[in-house]
Formats: sequence, C-alpha cells, structure tokens
Amino acid sequence: MALFELRIHRLEHPMSKNIGLLAALMLGLFLLPGAGAAQFRVIPQFGLYASVSDLGTVDSSDGIRTVGEQETSRAYGLTLEFASDNLLALRLTGLYGSDSEVPVGGIGCSGSACDLRSTLLGLSASAVLRPIGTGSPFRPYILAGGGMKRYDFEFFSDTQIKDAFGDESQAAGVLGVGFDWNLEILRGNLEVVDYISGSVLEDGDRQHDFFLTVGLILGR
Repeated sequence: MALFELRIHRLEHPMSKNIGLLAALMLGLFLLPGAGAAQFRVIPQFGLYASVSDLGTVDSSDGIRTVGEQETSRAYGLTLEFASDNLLALRLTGLYGSDSEVPVGGIGCSGSACDLRSTLLGLSASAVLRPIGTGSPFRPYILAGGGMKRYDFEFFSDTQIKDAFGDESQAAGVLGVGFDWNLEILRGNLEVVDYISGSVLEDGDRQHDFFLTVGLILGR
C-alpha cells in the first residue's frame, strides 16, 4: 500500500504543477494586446525525436538493471502561434516522439525479459523572440517556456523491472532555436527544441529530450 501511495504521489505532484504552469502561460497569451487578432498561424511539424539521457538503474529481484536512453524515433507535432510578425510571439505546441526501444542491461538480462519500449508526448507554451523583421526571407528565433512531458512505457513480458515504471508525467522546461523561411509560395520553419525535466527513476540523470522538426506554416 505504501508503495502504491508513493507512486500516486509521484504522478500527481508534477501533474498539478503542469496544469498551473500551462494555465498561467495561456492566460498571458490571451492578455497580450492584439496577439490573437492580428496574426495567427498553424504549423504542422515532423522530424526526429532523440533522448540523450540514461533513465537510471532498477534494483529488481533478478538483480540490478541499467536503463539507457531511448533510441531515436520519428516525431510529429502541431504548433499554434500568435503575433508571429512581432518581435515577441507566443505559441502552444504539442510534440510526439513515436515508439522506440529503450535498452536495458544487466547480468542475465536477455530476450523478452528485458524488452522495453516507450513513447513521449510533450505539451508546452512558449515565448518566441525574433530579432529580425518580416522583410527577411529567413528569420532566426529563440524560444523558451514550460509545460509537461509524458512517458508511456510498454513491456512485452511480465518482467520484474515492470514494477519500477509507470506512465510518468514530468514538469518540463523548454528551450529551442530555429528559423522561419519564406519562399513566397511556401513557408516553413526548422527548429530544435529540448524538453528538460527531472529524472524518471530515482537515481537517474536529468532528462533532455530533443525534437528536431521541419514545419509547414499555414496562416499569417
């Protein structure tokens, strides 16, 4: 029972912080003078997702298991951006890292007993700073914000390490760089974004989850 209550606490605490953070950022978005009325655009995105941090170790009844970084997979996303012609714009983004393998190692760890796969969903609200005006065909930008990310772990057998994992939600900071390009008949962007959060496992590293995407700009 104590273990169950601890797991519930770990899941609920970051989630409550995430909801408050997103609510505050969305409120600021709609209070920005003329943000939604002047310019609004939708940006479908696709590219690659890559984690660059090991998840940590698990002490199971079969021994200690090391859980590495999730392998690179395809990424899909959708961004809603407001006031994009201004020096400072605001955006809401959802990014999804598709299913890929998470390596698990340790003595006697072989076959399906150590098969682990995961997906990642990231949701964020960010401010976007563009120092170059709309007259340029290329507009570099930086972005910063916050939100949440959710890991969905999948096992292919009833293994002992399964008890150490859940569908984990984590509060995340978001940092990124990119540039818009405008070829008159076709507009888009290229960006790399890092979702930064605490460790999934108790002894794990700070998690850095990167999305490298190309977007197609629809709207102003």
